[in-house]
Amino acid sequence: MIKQIKTALKNLGYKPNEINVYVGLTQLGESPASKIAKKIDLPRTTVISILDKLEADNLLSTHKYKGTTSYWVESPKILHQKFANKMKIAEELDTLLTDLYHSEADFPYAKIYDSKSGIRNFIEKTLIELPKKTIIQTIDAAGSGNYEKIFSNDVGKTLIELKNKKQITTHTLIPHGQLEAINKEKIEKQNIVLKEMPDNINFQASMWIINDMLVLFSGKYPFIVAIKHKIITHSMKSVYDFLWELSQKKEDHGL
Repeated sequence: MIKQIKTALKNLGYKPNEINVYVGLTQLGESPASKIAKKIDLPRTTVISILDKLEADNLLSTHKYKGTTSYWVESPKILHQKFANKMKIAEELDTLLTDLYHSEADFPYAKIYDSKSGIRNFIEKTLIELPKKTIIQTIDAAGSGNYEKIFSNDVGKTLIELKNKKQITTHTLIPHGQLEAINKEKIEKQNIVLKEMPDNINFQASMWIINDMLVLFSGKYPFIVAIKHKIITHSMKSVYDFLWELSQKKEDHGL
């Protein structure tokens, strides 16, 4: 068991002497530095230096009585909590550094969101950060109900209001035969141009092209992958433009 404990502490980044002091004090219980030093065969001054470090890390406590300082190890739960907090900080830092990493450089990246709240937050954040008068190109399968599986009507209205405020235009391709499935009220309340694709193209997901970002989305099961890559996005834009030319405008259907 002692060997396993020492291996685990080593994996947490502690040095051999620090591990020996920590394990030795755990075994001894409340003890002065001299007793610890004798047990693990290290100079007293070295042990005191390590004990001070472990105390600073909140892993042990001290008590001074009649000029003698005694040390004891705090509950092992303190060690667990210490690294749990570090993990939480590291996760937050990962998000912050990722945003900073791409803020002034043209590095490609991909992000995945697989929860309803994550998808809603991503879409809202994307719209907020878009420049005014941006044109978004989309392919949307109206009959698949991808958006309805993620957004309530109120959230959907809020996003439309946000698009209108930023004067965003949407060019949307719809699979053949699905124009009638679109909520006409939603069309009337935003700046959107609709076209119906040829009948030999089967598309059940949603795809967005937003500047240099390609987004693939499905409400079943909630999933988005956002790819920021100029070459990939521009390549898909070329395919989209080709489909746009082949497709038929909504007005031609009498809607």
